[in-house]
Order: sequence, then structure tokens, then C-alpha cells
Amino acid sequence: MATARTYIYTPLADQHIRLLTLLPGNFEAKLRIKLDTVHLDRHQPPNYQALSYTWGNSVLSHNVAVDLGDRDQVLPVTENLHTALRYLRDPSNSQTLWVDAVCINQGNVEERNQQVANMGYIYKSAEKVIIWLGPEASNTTGAIHALSTLSSRIEVDWGHYTISPAHTHDVGSDRVDLNMCAPFDDDCYMSIVMLLNRPWFHRLWIWQEVCLAGDRAELVCGFEIMPWLTFRKAVVCLFRRRKPTKFPGFVPAVTRAWYIISLSRGPSLRTILEQTKYAQCSDPRDRIYGILHLLYEEERILIKPDYSKTVSDVYQGFIVKCIFDYSYMTLLTSCELRDGEAISMPSWVPDWSDPRICCEIPFARACWNAIPQARYEANSGLLIVTGCRGARITRVEAILHAPKPNDSPTQIQEACANLRRLVTILRHELAQNFDSQAEMICRMLFLNEFSDRFEPINNKYLSFRETMTRFLELTDRTVEPSSQYVQDCAPMLESFYEKAVGRALITTSEGLFGLAPKNCLENDCITVLLGCQSPMVLRPKKDCREYLVVGECYVHIWMDGGAFLGPLSSNWQRVGRYDAVTQFCMDAFIDRERGVCQVEDPRLGPLPEGWVEEEHPMRHSYARFRNLTRDSASIMYDPRMFVSTLRARGVELQDFYLA
Repeated sequence: MATARTYIYTPLADQHIRLLTLLPGNFEAKLRIKLDTVHLDRHQPPNYQALSYTWGNSVLSHNVAVDLGDRDQVLPVTENLHTALRYLRDPSNSQTLWVDAVCINQGNVEERNQQVANMGYIYKSAEKVIIWLGPEASNTTGAIHALSTLSSRIEVDWGHYTISPAHTHDVGSDRVDLNMCAPFDDDCYMSIVMLLNRPWFHRLWIWQEVCLAGDRAELVCGFEIMPWLTFRKAVVCLFRRRKPTKFPGFVPAVTRAWYIISLSRGPSLRTILEQTKYAQCSDPRDRIYGILHLLYEEERILIKPDYSKTVSDVYQGFIVKCIFDYSYMTLLTSCELRDGEAISMPSWVPDWSDPRICCEIPFARACWNAIPQARYEANSGLLIVTGCRGARITRVEAILHAPKPNDSPTQIQEACANLRRLVTILRHELAQNFDSQAEMICRMLFLNEFSDRFEPINNKYLSFRETMTRFLELTDRTVEPSSQYVQDCAPMLESFYEKAVGRALITTSEGLFGLAPKNCLENDCITVLLGCQSPMVLRPKKDCREYLVVGECYVHIWMDGGAFLGPLSSNWQRVGRYDAVTQFCMDAFIDRERGVCQVEDPRLGPLPEGWVEEEHPMRHSYARFRNLTRDSASIMYDPRMFVSTLRARGVELQDFYLA
């Protein structure tokens, strides 16, 4: 009997995709499919289900038969896909699927570029997205049943990620008590850890796949099925409740699942890159291409997938486009100078192939609403940016030596010991001034990530007042905290640990304190750059004209535009005000004494001559400005933060040559 020929792909026309028809058969029968080309009409898409899965071992070790009508040809596939198709096949009915490994000719670079650019529309248009986790093992069936039961007992406010009982008889019970662990036995907890550590949860591409699918997705593990909404509710409950400490891997597994289920298309590009930094992909270029469809349209159109480019060309081209085509310079905060960079690139280009150790500094607005000022010298590779020199580092005190966050049994104790050590240093440095600056120190050590940064208060985050009380008690030099009290402070200490990993406590020649990358050195300088939301540590090179980018840092008095506008008065606070229409948090300022909340920064004076604030439907959330003398389009950058205006205010701006 002649051996069947290997299937040969025919080229795809523009705006067309291939669809796989999985022909019926029993579980053990040979897999047979059909492949058809269809037009991807975004108004009337074809009917199909998209598969979200992991490739696993890339060896094409199995064959499926491609039915061409008068004959069969064979198409090699991976073991993971072969197994998935067996479980998903219906014994009686055909199913139409979109599966990347089969529906894209992986050997054709031009087609891969085209289809990766269409990926968002493919998953967004699917009737359903099937998340294949693999066959049942390690009692994952029990884990799915436990999570489904947990989900059925709660309701989630998706605007604030708070939970409440789904049934009146559960009100006041421990089912929603955030101070207690979820009511599972040890075996159930371990099976949940095993489920959440399935390879699918570690894969980069799945972030955009499930985000685009929304509640049209469903998890499939063996023959068990769980709707995505059910899974999301269960993960919110596990993440918000107290976490058990005796199950290795539980905290990072739940935290990773939390980031996946809470991701929407709202977060900034920087936040998406930060949250996906530990997700796995076989091609480093996919650090960019694999998240394209999580971006806004105006961000996405800047990038066209091109697998013929090198990794360094992709990364450098990406940040250059963001800065000069979209005026988005905050990606500089993703840089982290380390010894022996894996890829040869300028220090101002983040190496996304090697996840940075420090977590993102949240809610930073160091440059406030200033438009970036930058030039790029292609010949020299220098990026010239404008900003102000804030301070010179005089002391560096490393905090933690862990290479990245973990959930070892000693993490909480280690966090407690290091928190007490840092406060001892600060008490010595500040002497009698410590008590008057204790609130600022607490906000600094936790990167000011507290519930009172939002209006209304967002209980997804630690309460500042409660944290402040425990912070002072835990760092009291005269009392050694009991092991029970340390455990009671676990949420606070976990938060500190996450923010301290990879960072150092720094002191400056101006008497300021802050948190910065642990690789910073004495005489590095702290700058605030126009268009960059976090203060940046720069290292002067020997000629003193060029600088290396060390990374972002936290200096409390500069985090809300203080370097340019001076400090906010004590009654004012910058907050993220929740907008019910957009379901985003937008910057606003609240006067805690009068209870007044407004969009405009109270430190800003009148608009420059010729400028007006434009009327628009979202004026209650953000401002737009128009220059009447130029008849130009409106802009979101505040003209009171232009270079000329800042210099008129006495701000000393200079150019920094980043190498």
C-alpha cells in the first residue's frame, strides 16, 4: 500500500484564513480533518471555534489525515495537538476549528506575519474559544469540581473585584471571609496547584486569546468542562482570601491566574509587558507580537509582525516607534541594567527576552502630563531626551537577594526581617525626624500601592491606615513580633516582598530616600524625564556626556509631578477615579478636607495665552486643549507642561544622551 503524501499548503489571499473541519470518529479512531480557505469578514465572520492550547514538544511526532475528497494526505502535528483533537472530537458530528499550528503554514514567514497580524480578529470572531489544558491527571477533575463549587457560592463586582455571597444563607459565613483560607482540604489544595500549573497558564499567547474571547471561552481538561466566567470567579476568591503557606507553588500559581483573568484591553502597554514578563514563548520576538491584540488600535498599528527581523531589531524598532510615532516614552521604565546583557542593544532599549527582576512601579506620574522631548541619532544609537536632574545617589542598601518573587515558607519571615532592618537604618538616618516622616516612608516602602489611591476606595489593595498601624507595630525596636503576629501581617509582608525584590534602599546627597534597582551605584543620578512616568536612575559614562539607563525608581515627593510643579498641599491627593462609562480609572485630584474631586491639578495656574480647554463628552474624566490662534487639532498634553512653560516656572531642564 502506497504511503500517503505530505499535505502541501496553497497560498492564502489577503484577509483569508484556513479552517479545520474535525471529522467525527470514536476516541481511538484515526484523526481525519478537512482544510478550507474562507474570507475573514469582520462584519459576518464564518462559524468556527478557536483552540487555545500549548504546543509542548515541537517535534511533529504524529500524523493526521487530510481528506482531499478523492484521496488523503498526511499532516504532521505535535503530540499535544494530536491528544487535544482526540478529546475534542465528537463521535457523530463534524466540528469547525481554527488551530494555529494547522491553519497557518508555519514554514512560510510571510504567511506567519500576515496571520499573526489577524490573530486578534480570529479569536474575537470565534463562536467559542476552547482552552485545552490537557488530559486529566493529579485529580484535576476534583480541582475543577472544587473551583466550580466555590464559584457558585459567590458573586463578583467586576469593577472593583470585590466578592459577596451568592445566597442569603451564606451572608456572615466564612465562605467569603477574606481573613480565612478557602475551605479546601490538603489534597484539594494540591490538586488546584497542579491544575493552575498546567503549561497553558505559562504560555504568552494565551493572554490575548482569552482576553479577546471573554466569557465565550471554556476550560477543557480531559472530559471536564468549566465556563471561563466560573473559573474567573473562583480565582478572584482564591486571590482575595488569605492564602495557605504550606503548599509550595500555590501563591505564584494563583497570582499568575489572577493576572490572566483580570487582564482587559484597558491596561497600559507597560503594564501588559510587565504582567506577561514571566509567560513563556519559544521566539523572543513574540514578547511583542504575542500581545499586539491587547493594545489599543492606535498602538497596534505601529507594529507589523516581521519574523525576518532579529530580536534586537524588533525591540529597538518597537520602542523607537512608541516614542516618536505615539509619544509614549514610559517604556523606558522597563529598562533594567544588568551585567552581561543577553542581547546587544543600547541601554535605553528594554530586553524583554530576559524578564526584569523589579516589579512595575504603579500609579506613577512623575512627569505628570508633559509631552516627551526626544531625538534619535541612528548613526550613534543615542537617544537624546529632555528632563531635570533631581538628585545624586550617595548610599545603596540592598533589600532582598532573591532573584525573583517566590512563595518559599520563609518568605514572610524574610520580608519581616528586612522591613525591620530598613526601618532601623531610616530611624538612624532621620533621628528625631523619623516620626514626622513615617507616613511617607511607609508609602515609599510599599510603592504607595494602597486602596486610598482610588476614588471610590478600591479594596483590591491594602488599606493604608491598617498597613500604617501594622507597619509601626512590626518595626518597633523595643518589641520582637511574635510568629503569630507576623502571620497576621502576611498580606502586608507579601506586598512588601513583591516590591522589594530586585530593589535597594537609596539615599541621595539632597537627603532624600527612595527605592531603586539594586544594581545602582553611588554617584548615579536620578532624573525626571519629560514623558516618562517614573523617575529614572542614569549612570554617567566617563565622558559625562552620555548615560546608561539603570532603571526606574521611587522617590515619594516626585511621584506626582513634584519635580516640575512642587509638592501637593497636604489636603490634596492624586487618585485614580473610577469612570463607570469607560470602566477605567482616570487621574483626578481630591481635597480630603472638603471632599472635592476634580480633573485639574490644583498646582497648575492659568492656561498660556491662546489656549483653552475644549468641551468634549469625557471632560469629567480628562482634559483636552486647543490653541485658538493656530486653529490646530486638540491635544491631551497640557500646554502648562510644555518646555517653554516649565522653564518660565524656573524648572532647570537639560538634555541627557542615553547610550
